[in-house]
Amino acid sequence: MENQEDIKIGLLYSLTGTTGVTERGQYQSTLLAIKHINDQGGIHGRRLLPIVEDIASDPFLAAKKAEKLIVLDKVAVLIGLYTSVSRKMVIPILEKHNVLLFYPTLYEGEELCRNVFYCGPVPNQQLQFFIPWLITNFGKCFYLIGSDYIYPRQTNRHIDRLVQSHGGRIVGEHYSILGTQKFDKPIREIVQAQPDVVFSTLVGDSVIAFYQQYRQSGIPKPIASGITAETEIQAMNAAYAVGHYTSFPYFNSIRTDKNHIFQSEYRRTYGTDVISSVMENAYNGVFLIAEAMRKCEFISTDCLRQALSGITLEAPQGNIKVDEKNHHLWLHSRIGRVNEKGQFDIVWESDGPIAPIPFYSQTFIYEKECAIDNNVLSHNELQKLQNQYQILIEKIKSATRVFPYIFAIFDHQGVLLETFSGEKNDDTKNISLLNPGIRWTSPLMKRSGITLALSGHTEAIVFGEEHDIPELQEFLTIGIPIKGNMETLKGVVGVFLELNQIDQASIDLFIRSLSQTVECCVEIVDQVEKCALFQKISRDISQFIPESLLLLENGKILFTNSAADKLIEKHHDSVLDIVSDLSTRTMNEKEMLVRKKINDELYELQTIPSENYRYIFIKQLSSDNLTQTKSKQLLIRDIVGSNERFLRTIQLAKSASSIDANVLILGESGTGKEIFARAIHNESQRKNNPFIAINCGAMSRELINAELFGYVDGAFTGAKKGGNPGKFEAANGGTLFLDEIGDMPLELQATLLRVLQEREVIRVGGHKPIPIDVRIIAATNKKLNDEIAYKGSFRSDLYFRLNVFTIELVPLRERLDDIPELVSYFIKDLNETSGLPPKTMTTEALQMLLRYTWPGNVRELKNVVERAFYVAANSFAITVDQLPSHISSHTGRNLSHELISEETLHDLKKISSQIEKSELTELLVEYRGNISRAAKHLGISRTTLYRKLKEYQLIK
Repeated sequence: MENQEDIKIGLLYSLTGTTGVTERGQYQSTLLAIKHINDQGGIHGRRLLPIVEDIASDPFLAAKKAEKLIVLDKVAVLIGLYTSVSRKMVIPILEKHNVLLFYPTLYEGEELCRNVFYCGPVPNQQLQFFIPWLITNFGKCFYLIGSDYIYPRQTNRHIDRLVQSHGGRIVGEHYSILGTQKFDKPIREIVQAQPDVVFSTLVGDSVIAFYQQYRQSGIPKPIASGITAETEIQAMNAAYAVGHYTSFPYFNSIRTDKNHIFQSEYRRTYGTDVISSVMENAYNGVFLIAEAMRKCEFISTDCLRQALSGITLEAPQGNIKVDEKNHHLWLHSRIGRVNEKGQFDIVWESDGPIAPIPFYSQTFIYEKECAIDNNVLSHNELQKLQNQYQILIEKIKSATRVFPYIFAIFDHQGVLLETFSGEKNDDTKNISLLNPGIRWTSPLMKRSGITLALSGHTEAIVFGEEHDIPELQEFLTIGIPIKGNMETLKGVVGVFLELNQIDQASIDLFIRSLSQTVECCVEIVDQVEKCALFQKISRDISQFIPESLLLLENGKILFTNSAADKLIEKHHDSVLDIVSDLSTRTMNEKEMLVRKKINDELYELQTIPSENYRYIFIKQLSSDNLTQTKSKQLLIRDIVGSNERFLRTIQLAKSASSIDANVLILGESGTGKEIFARAIHNESQRKNNPFIAINCGAMSRELINAELFGYVDGAFTGAKKGGNPGKFEAANGGTLFLDEIGDMPLELQATLLRVLQEREVIRVGGHKPIPIDVRIIAATNKKLNDEIAYKGSFRSDLYFRLNVFTIELVPLRERLDDIPELVSYFIKDLNETSGLPPKTMTTEALQMLLRYTWPGNVRELKNVVERAFYVAANSFAITVDQLPSHISSHTGRNLSHELISEETLHDLKKISSQIEKSELTELLVEYRGNISRAAKHLGISRTTLYRKLKEYQLIK
């Protein structure tokens, strides 16, 4: 035996953060179980010592704390975690150090890690009887509502299939982001669709809000859920949940001696008997750990793993068992109805524990009896599946043609897609079950190499009379799983051999050879699909590039966007000559900008080398662009405006540029928050380092984490190579501008706060902290105080960390006196860059702009001026007619006399006249005094042109 030291158990729970409410109950149940075991004498006289780490609802912190518990604290096992993303983040740590995790929460299935024991139910243990019971008692029409993340979407796939297999249908489906509090839209859809059952996979605070609003809407139909438990009902007030249904292995209303003891001890210790199924999972997990340790002479991971297989336990829910094959538990299945006390009246329960079926491909095996005909796909359904698998089928057929056996390819749900024979064999018609479209996960198929491979996700072989189907008893059947990324099952290759076709000694070699062949085929197909996907994505994205884009490799054109296709069609030989000239230059050249004429048209060509490739951007210019120079770096003094309040804002920006504190810029959309941020950076001590901007509101919730903090290669694909830095690392030494910070997901705010406090980041999928030195300038158009106080959508601690130096921008409607200066600035820029005749704006048009209220602020003003400038085309002035109708028809107070002095109006008219006179002079020189051609160029009559020439004394 080992020495009599305490046995350390690592506890990984969120005692704070968004999931803290649920996980605190699991944490308390874990401690209670440890106390009971120690009171009973521990493990061979050794006490269990809990080492607790608060992971604060942060998956990255969970991985970090797990490694700390394993490496520094030397724990024997871990128990805890709640979300699937936390579990997935910790698994690489478990595999690296070969330590077991007991995961005490229900989850979506589709996973089997040798270092995890799954103590909560998988979908089949909750849904196998729940869905048919709901259909029998309430009807066949279901509306699905869930939170928008992994578990609800995966669970609803199971529900969809079960409903359809029992003759029902899904009449609506809605997913809300985590934390959503308003459900007006889905409730309207429910009223319109009139389902028999509303099935909820909402989590967290959203559960409470939805049940309350659903009750207030008066909809009489029941809500069913596989998530909503006693803790949520207590939080929402039982009145809102009365009459609704949930399925769990455990309810606190179960009448067993073990549950009575559990409840009494929990109430005595923590002062409440509100106990949920996930809390019982955690309690059971500790007893399973203890029972396995008692069976081990020396406590090690390998010994514990072996000892756990098949262990039974008398739990509060009844007897449970660890499955011998898949690390999941045999659990009871119960359906409960919420009563007025907030507890569940059990309306149905299984006779005993239900076998865990963790993989999606097996979940169709729910019916006890069915006919083969009911499990055959229609021609259209089969053809659709065959098209999806076409490339893979062709690769496997080609790779296996040397084997003289019968082959069949199945999808991940067991549908037979195609059968074929190798060389010197054409016996596929001898087996009637080898007709494409038959679903081999039907219960009638029972035992075969194919069905075992589908259920176990591993190679399987069944000999002769071991088959349940007489037709297969003269064969040997082999199933080879087709696995994709993250070991997901994509399908199975089935092999059918007559018993005398291969000797026993050769079978293992054949299976290994075929497995490697299938693996190679999958890799080839993955690469082909990735190339096709990247080609499509590149093509789609490139359409948004206005310039012509060509990608070259060794002088050959690999890729063109649609603009480049049109350019090549227009100037085929000339463009190819230019491409050939550019490709002869060395690849070590830096970025190059040149201008060339192609058939009397001027083009600007920008060449950007990248390793062995060259990106060429081609933009058509007018002759005026020859004098265009690169714009200078934006400084605070370049920001346009003279309004008194605006100048005070400018002064604040100057002060902000002289310090290195975080800045929070508040202002409506279009007021220029990013312009201020750039100017502050360009005048700060960090001006020679990067300025990186990211719009938190425009980023996908799934990608923003990786975008900000980077990711290690393999975080999403499993392939380990190098690293991919995020925006924080890219901005190191400089400034990171977080625009629309108010739209940042709540769960990410905690991670951002930790980064700001510790000044280090951890990439997605990694565990190594990376030091960073970044100044944060954040901006939002929201009132963050209201978001914190009334909506709970923004963390107060993050707000105070960002709100060191605040600048509030003035909306344009409150500084209308700056409009003339802004208009002048925009027109001046367009005069220099557009290639059109220089223009000014008439006094009448300017007065019209001053009457408008500008909800889109400076951004809207700029867009209006630019549109009017191009609508004016070859004219010298922008008039009221060129303004958008919503502005020209706007009726408002004439503010011009208050905002523009007579001197300013006179100057505007004078500038307009000077520009027009200069342009007319140049036009007459160009057309050698030909009045008709000049008038035609301007789009005006000869009489009008004569009048203008006389007005400016250009003719007599």
